[in-house]
Amino acid sequence: MSEDTLTEQTGYSSGNMSSVPPQPDEAFSISDKLVGILTEPSLTFENVRAAGPRASDWIVPVILTAAILAIGMFLRFSNPEMMADLMQQQTKGISERVESGDITQEQADAAMQQMRDMSGIIKVTGTLSAAVGFVIVFFFLALLYWVILRYLFKGDVTFGLVLSAAGLSTYISAIDQLLSLALSFITGETFASFSPALLFDSDMTSLQGRFLAMLGPITIWTYFVLGIGFEKVARISRMKGMITAFGMLILFTLVGSLAGMFAQ
Repeated sequence: MSEDTLTEQTGYSSGNMSSVPPQPDEAFSISDKLVGILTEPSLTFENVRAAGPRASDWIVPVILTAAILAIGMFLRFSNPEMMADLMQQQTKGISERVESGDITQEQADAAMQQMRDMSGIIKVTGTLSAAVGFVIVFFFLALLYWVILRYLFKGDVTFGLVLSAAGLSTYISAIDQLLSLALSFITGETFASFSPALLFDSDMTSLQGRFLAMLGPITIWTYFVLGIGFEKVARISRMKGMITAFGMLILFTLVGSLAGMFAQ
């Protein structure tokens, strides 16, 4: 092929072929990333790193999971048996405060009556707080992940890449929430989880219950994939990625358990 022909077909002569800009990697579609995160997470996160983060990487899974949480909470509060179970737990806590002398019986009776009168408001606020709370925690955790990856492990990563890794892993969390909702209605447990906590009938607000829930297979799957995501997008070792993912899971489980204990 002559140089003139090559120039005509490509727009570049043989003398400046080295100056041809490389073609950027094409980002996977939303559906491809959804399937990829379940079947080939390493390849999916490598594409995110090469093609760059997309807002849809976290907007879609976060909205999906928040919607599942909100609907699940609404359905639980709409179920008379589950609502009665929640009221019983609150009543138990108030009774313990009466026994310890923190409040009088008259104050306890007034508090319980107020809870019954506000059951409709509790349903609405519980539904909204489940969704809004999840979104706030997601961004807070993403910020902590970025600080750890960027400054502790010296990863080459932007906050946008961390959002993509955390967001795409949330697709698996959405599956976990759907399964937990189904188990709640199957077992009658208000906040059942697909974990050893279900076998031991553990209180999900206790330290034991939270740590048993952390051992659920889908929870472990979620954070294992998240660790792979950190490895790929931050260009660090897999060990560092797993330490970041599972380390934060253990830390927040512990903090949540302690906060629940002090709130009682």
